[in-house]
Amino acid sequence: MNAHQRFRAACEHRAPDRVPVDYLAHPETDRALRAALGVTSERELLDRLGCDFFYLPGRDISQNEGALPYYKQAADLAMSATNRTCPLGIRWRRGAYDSKFAVDEAIGGPFSDATTVADMLAFPWPKAADFDFAALRAEAEAHADRVRIGGLWTGILGDSYRMFGFQNFLFGMAADPERVHTLVDRMTEMYIELNAAYFAALKGRMEVWFFGNDFGSQEALLFSRDMWADFFFDNIKRLTALAHGHGLKVMMHSCGAVSELIPLLIEAGVDILDPIQVSATGMDPAELKAGFGGRLVFHGGIDTQQVLPFGALADVAQHVRATVETLGRDGGYLFAPSQILGPDIPVENITAMYGLPG
Repeated sequence: MNAHQRFRAACEHRAPDRVPVDYLAHPETDRALRAALGVTSERELLDRLGCDFFYLPGRDISQNEGALPYYKQAADLAMSATNRTCPLGIRWRRGAYDSKFAVDEAIGGPFSDATTVADMLAFPWPKAADFDFAALRAEAEAHADRVRIGGLWTGILGDSYRMFGFQNFLFGMAADPERVHTLVDRMTEMYIELNAAYFAALKGRMEVWFFGNDFGSQEALLFSRDMWADFFFDNIKRLTALAHGHGLKVMMHSCGAVSELIPLLIEAGVDILDPIQVSATGMDPAELKAGFGGRLVFHGGIDTQQVLPFGALADVAQHVRATVETLGRDGGYLFAPSQILGPDIPVENITAMYGLPG
């Protein structure tokens, strides 16, 4: 099987020739791994790891600077050696730069607890005309041998609370739901417009839309399941419908203990759930496979909190085997870490994870 056939089989809950393999890492980790393996290019690294996927650049308009080459108004954004302002008016401490996976630290947003519904609607929200996504076509075509993952990160929770302030946002969900609904709904409308332009520009050149919002902590949801359904269900359903209309599979990221949401995510149109944070409450791989294995594809699950940073090589090998055997039974699993591979993980544990000699 090639990468596309392997991915299709896994998504159809058929056993592929092997589990499809993915790779997501912090830039420091990536540099250390390339040095250890004696490779220089991204393609060489993905080939050595047996990776079936390729992530297009420029997928986040807020948390890092990756989308700036495709943003026509980039020169108008405030930027210094240490700080920057993104197209949503959120101020960030620079550090991730154009990384595909790392993110900056938010400093503050354009809204406050005094911001009204009218103020939010009058905000100069980014528009599709502000971007040139066609510039991504050449890179997508150069990696047609792999399953291409793209689209904007679409943080309808994360970008909303960073614009408003996390405390204001959570308090407002209970005490002032009209303002929070207005913000999340308007954010969704913006991302529908931007992703529609992105998907059209990359028509036939990508297979998966990957977006993310962290709805869980280590032990529970950030807010109740009913609140999640009220503020997010319809909006996620609209977003997945857009991607499905362009022939794409939908992969959604949410850290933490989100098992309670999985039936709603499936109903809302999510095909693949990332990152399967197995150390979080309720995220046991065997229970997830038993409960949802025929209806959802799992992406991730190789523990980056305990096993990879602190385990011996034998621990890593055993954990990988158990995870693949459990989540990969009868298809429905994409091999990947339970978060991006961070700088705290020894390189030899990463090579062991991918079955490479130390």
